[in-house]
Amino acid sequence: MVKLITVTEMTRKISDVFGRVYYKGESFDIKKGSHVVARLTPANRKSTTSISELNEFFKCGPHLDKEDGNEFEKAIKEIKFLKDKQGVNKWD
Repeated sequence: MVKLITVTEMTRKISDVFGRVYYKGESFDIKKGSHVVARLTPANRKSTTSISELNEFFKCGPHLDKEDGNEFEKAIKEIKFLKDKQGVNKWD
């Protein structure tokens, strides 16, 4: 969806607007007076993966064997235990 902003808003928030275009893929219509004079859109859309492609990846992609899966699960549980034991500092 294209967002409408004025030239004044664009000038005041140019860094934020360009960040939203680049990182979020947003588009803006830029209005001067009562007329839209320009549109700012991403130059290159980021590639996306469809759900069917993602499902295919999980189906055909690499898998852990049972022993590796068990070791991975054990490591995750150990990390969670140590994290809970030490406490979490939200400022880290």
